[in-house]
Amino acid sequence: AAVANKYHVIRRIDYSYSATPTGGNLKIEDVSGTTVFSIDIPAAGPGFVDFGEEGIRGAAVNTAMIVTLASGAGAVVGKVNITKYSLQERA
Repeated sequence: AAVANKYHVIRRIDYSYSATPTGGNLKIEDVSGTTVFSIDIPAAGPGFVDFGEEGIRGAAVNTAMIVTLASGAGAVVGKVNITKYSLQERA
């Protein structure tokens, strides 16, 4: 959710698909609809995206960030977790 005068900063996301996904994708966007990160995921199993200490932040303060793991299609089950996260003060 949005937090007044702060940016959301994501440092690591873990994900998995139970089988090879069709159209596997991980996307991060802010509420304005701005995509700040997108990556295709072509294989089954666990994986992660580590953005380091700098992290990846929302495009604006006081906006929520949305993390979406695309459906793997059919019976493929996907899971996603933000495992490193913080808030950053407006400069």
